[in-house]
Amino acid sequence: MSSQKFPRKKYETPMHPWKETRIKSERELIKKYGLKNHKEVWKAKTYLGKHREQARELLAKVGMSNPQIKKESDQLLLHLTHMGIVSMGASLDDVLALDTESVLSRRLQTLVYLKGFSSTPYQARQLISHGHVAVKGRKVTIPSFMVGKDEESQIQYTIRSPLNEISHPARPKTDVYKSEPGIPLKVPVDEKPVEKPVVVAQPKQEPAAAIVVPSSQPAAMVPVSVQSTMALPVPAAEKPAEEKPAKPAGKPKDHPKKEKKTEEV
Repeated sequence: MSSQKFPRKKYETPMHPWKETRIKSERELIKKYGLKNHKEVWKAKTYLGKHREQARELLAKVGMSNPQIKKESDQLLLHLTHMGIVSMGASLDDVLALDTESVLSRRLQTLVYLKGFSSTPYQARQLISHGHVAVKGRKVTIPSFMVGKDEESQIQYTIRSPLNEISHPARPKTDVYKSEPGIPLKVPVDEKPVEKPVVVAQPKQEPAAAIVVPSSQPAAMVPVSVQSTMALPVPAAEKPAEEKPAKPAGKPKDHPKKEKKTEEV
């Protein structure tokens, strides 16, 4: 039994709370879609699990001649097609092949990011919580709001939001994004592609020949522009120093040994 103050949980918790593989996979989804905690992943799994359970029950009764089975199957596929989870003309087998990301990609937070209204999924969550996003002209402040296929093209900023101005610093510079979940493909709109200048190879110029002024003309008569280009006299090459002839290698001279003088006793 539940009350308005303490509502019943709308999600199912995992059977084992400390399973390493499940925790790692949920953390990747939290980082990819900018979720708050593991509870939002469990809500998406519960939403998907209910529809998959209904599809399994209907598949088991397909061979029966009850018209109610055909009616419930069409209603289930029509609902999932309206929400954009499955494509038009899908079957019950396609419902069983869905995963958690097919539900997380239909959240308002994800579509605001993919449509280019925010730079990151976390910024998209902040804009929705602060009341800057509207769907079909109605302000929505719930990041986990499930957007229908016909409402996807009517996501915009609210009328009073300052983000309507293109020059707002919080507004992303790119407004066109890829429509698939994951890393979006950013395509700049306002910026034009920068063309690289074409460099033309110029022929090498030969250095100007030096002007030689005869020595008979005084230096004072030569203009200044000419004096700067006058060829300076090249100093004469110094002669290499003459090498002294090497002494022939011979036997060293025998110096007479000095005899010690002995005093006669």
